[in-house]
Amino acid sequence: MISKKTVEEIKFAAKIEEVVGDFVTLKRQGQGYVGICPFHNDSNPSMHVSPRLGIYHCFVCDAKGNAINFLMEHAKMSYPEALEYLAKKYSITLEFDRPETPEEKKLRSEKDSLYIVNEFAEKYFMDQLRNSEEGRLMGLSYFKERGFKDATIDKFHLGYCPGGWDSFTQYALKQGYQEEFLLKLGLTKKSESGKLFDFYRGRVIFPIHNHTGKVIGFGGRVLKKDEKTAKYFNSPENDIYHKKETLYDIYLAKKAIRQKDNVYLVEGYTDVISMFESGIENVVASSGTSLTPEQVKILSSQTRNITVLYDGDAAGIKASLRGIDMLLAQGLNVKVCLLPDGEDPDSFAKKHRDSELIEYLETHTTDFLLFKADILSKEAGNDPMKRAHMVSEMITSIAAVRDNIARAFYVKECARMFELPETTLNAELKRTVWKKLNEGSRKNTPDAPEQPVTDTITIPVEQSAPEQEKPAVDLLYEAEKNVVLLLLKYGLYEINVYDAQNPGQGTQKRVDQFVFDNLFNDGIVLQNPLMHKIYTHYAEVAEILMDQDDIKRTFILSEDPEESQFAIQHLDSNEPQYSKKWEKRYDIFTNTIRNNVSILQQEVQNIILNLKMRLVEQRMTEIQKDLSQEGNTEEDTMMLMQQLQLCVKSRSEIAHRLKIVVSK
Repeated sequence: MISKKTVEEIKFAAKIEEVVGDFVTLKRQGQGYVGICPFHNDSNPSMHVSPRLGIYHCFVCDAKGNAINFLMEHAKMSYPEALEYLAKKYSITLEFDRPETPEEKKLRSEKDSLYIVNEFAEKYFMDQLRNSEEGRLMGLSYFKERGFKDATIDKFHLGYCPGGWDSFTQYALKQGYQEEFLLKLGLTKKSESGKLFDFYRGRVIFPIHNHTGKVIGFGGRVLKKDEKTAKYFNSPENDIYHKKETLYDIYLAKKAIRQKDNVYLVEGYTDVISMFESGIENVVASSGTSLTPEQVKILSSQTRNITVLYDGDAAGIKASLRGIDMLLAQGLNVKVCLLPDGEDPDSFAKKHRDSELIEYLETHTTDFLLFKADILSKEAGNDPMKRAHMVSEMITSIAAVRDNIARAFYVKECARMFELPETTLNAELKRTVWKKLNEGSRKNTPDAPEQPVTDTITIPVEQSAPEQEKPAVDLLYEAEKNVVLLLLKYGLYEINVYDAQNPGQGTQKRVDQFVFDNLFNDGIVLQNPLMHKIYTHYAEVAEILMDQDDIKRTFILSEDPEESQFAIQHLDSNEPQYSKKWEKRYDIFTNTIRNNVSILQQEVQNIILNLKMRLVEQRMTEIQKDLSQEGNTEEDTMMLMQQLQLCVKSRSEIAHRLKIVVSK
């Protein structure tokens, strides 16, 4: 197991903005950052990242957590994987409490084992490409013929699988890797007779990495021409490889995508590699599949600008047009670049100098919807029915655009291209939008009647559900929680404390010390287990950590999951932060409670009084329960009544100080 000391070192080294920034494009906003939330379909930046607190929080879907939480939720890492990722990122040496025992190794998760086997396979294929005679003759020569440089071959971890029946499989088994995992990953297959054989034998290998750089699958290209054999073999779906959630080269491309604020989308492995060699590093491939919602979400987390590269294949272009509507529905700015007939990104990049390729992309890129309209218009010709169908397709795409101004622009352009009145297209657009809205409504109400088409597009408002009886609020828990939050947020701040016997004289005391003194003097112990645990933990670290933000981070990064979750949930604030110099320059308090001593002082007193009020009320409830018990003697009843009167008096005094009215 990773030592506790190393875990703490990792947590305090990890910068939330850098970790989230590895997966989501962030933009500075005040003292924090904002970005497109990857946990729901987001078109406007709703995720806020706070370097000061070390947490992220989406104010739409309420996803929140620290750096480790983000890796576990978004990158689907286990807790140890997240720690190892951060240790590598911040050059921290992993220390273990003790070596793993054979039993612990056996109990290691299957998912971890799959990654380990894939990593072994990748290294094996790379070694075979460079260091075996067959690999150099067959595999390396193929890549050289494609014009790939040595540095590129190494960067993409390209490899070769020997042509023998089971060369890789037997070597893997001898190294101790289990047959079960080789079969599950698709590296090895089993014949009908039960013999094992290499799935990728005789093929060059293109490893597929996820966005953290781990090998999740492989693509293998055949080198011998054989009509009976598929040109490419790809890894089967398994626990770590899901094709619909994968984009080839996302790991290497993401930095360039953010720098350029644009991504080029191509189809195959060699398209990506050739463009990369030509200086276009912000490129990914859908690996021959139609775009999926999961892939669109990955792209939208990196940039709002997508450029799709098409070759001259008209059938291929038409087949992929519909999938692009998903990009528009996400509010992305989609452009298209059409390559000359007979060319694909791979071949075109090889035939032109880097500067020529870049110039071509810049001068031949056009808006996707206008490109689609042109393609459909040429296909429809003068056939009225085909042109009517073409207009319907265009309206469907325009309806996917969220921005009303952009919609109006596209309607105007299409009206000009199709020689139709704008009013006709707008009416059709309204029908399409209403249809989509009704389809969404019918998911909840199947028998909902169709809405009429009107002159304006109105979003139906969901009917609120009947108000249900709300569970009773635990007022004592809320009071204890407020005390704990007071310490975590303002414990190290100082307030003025006045002597009751000398009202004019006072001293400054830290908030936490004032709270501790008050609770100790009155014999108050927090009753809720979690609040008591945090209160005690705070007392241990308050004298060591002399900065309020350090205290917040301590609990956000706490080893105790309950403490960490509580801190993440309650310490995230989107309040503006101001420069401390403003106070001296303008002689004003800039952030109310944080800087205004009198307000903070009153708040501290109110929170403590409120806790005492809830404790008194709890005692009153207990006394009333005791009074209702049978068998009480007259003396018992008299004593309980006296205690109740004292409680009522105490409650009235506290209420007076709080300036509230309480019922009898």
